[in-house]
Amino acid sequence: MASSGRVRTVLFQLPADIRSEFAPLERMLGMWMLLLDAPQHTRLRKLMNKGFAPRVVAALRDQVAAIVDEIVGPLAQAEQIDIVRDVAYPLPVRVIAQMLGMPTAMQEQCIDWTNAIAYLFGSPITVDTARAAQDAANALTCFFREIVTERRRNKGDDLISLLIDIEEDGEALTEEELYAQCVMLLFGGHEATRNLIGNGMYTLLKNPQAMTEIRDNPEIIRTAVDELLRYESPVQFISRVAKEEIEVAGVHIQAGENIMFLLGAANRDPRQFERPDRLILRRLKNDHLSFGAGVHFCIGNLLARLEGQVAILKLLQKFPRMRLAVEHPEWAPNFAIRGLKTLSVAV
Repeated sequence: MASSGRVRTVLFQLPADIRSEFAPLERMLGMWMLLLDAPQHTRLRKLMNKGFAPRVVAALRDQVAAIVDEIVGPLAQAEQIDIVRDVAYPLPVRVIAQMLGMPTAMQEQCIDWTNAIAYLFGSPITVDTARAAQDAANALTCFFREIVTERRRNKGDDLISLLIDIEEDGEALTEEELYAQCVMLLFGGHEATRNLIGNGMYTLLKNPQAMTEIRDNPEIIRTAVDELLRYESPVQFISRVAKEEIEVAGVHIQAGENIMFLLGAANRDPRQFERPDRLILRRLKNDHLSFGAGVHFCIGNLLARLEGQVAILKLLQKFPRMRLAVEHPEWAPNFAIRGLKTLSVAV
């Protein structure tokens, strides 16, 4: 099945007479590794894997912990905080921005730009939201073009410098591919992780005994975060386009038809998970699909897990009497990328 058809499927929601206006957006998204099939996907994945290897991510733990301390420390004097606004939003964008060597002053603007692009995935598309997404993609491309130019003159130890240097079997990223992957990494590096932290903390706040279990047994944080990912997945579905006529579970699918895979439902499948509707923080057999599966398995999954582990454990330790300030917080209007608009808690 083809994943690259997803871009065209999104843009075909727009009136036919103006689709050509969005050719630049289609071209940029069409170079995102996560939206490509083999052999293009295979080539890009092989080149970019080095930036997210286990040893590279493991070496970031102290850096992530320092950023979490900087974010959470000033909140200690507050009576009420918003976990989404105060922690889940700034943390992942600061981490991926540091990895990309982006200046601190640009981080808030980058959140706005990636939010505009996120509307393309999981929300009804309008001409206005498509134009906002294209403007954001163009702005980010221009921004990364300047950073790449600077890194070519003065290499650093950031991810962009690594992506400029990586080459394997005579292959390297083209200039356009490099900009596109930087935009993709910034988008993917904060959208899903933000919702992992927000959704995870909301789930724990609804289950106070689970908060106590983690605080008393911090060594279980790794299995706990994977269980939170399974229980309340930040990504609820992915889609593919059938490349040929197939039959799945007795349903006939024509070539070119769009297929939705409901990850949130799969993560509660009783054939795969014992007591699927129970939150079991020490669950060991936990092959959830919150990061996808197969060749398109999320390249940043180890980084997202690391940020979730550090942030959630720190919040639980820093605010042991934390409780929900609003019983039913509002969810963002995106049925693919599931996350809260706010998560107010009394601390």
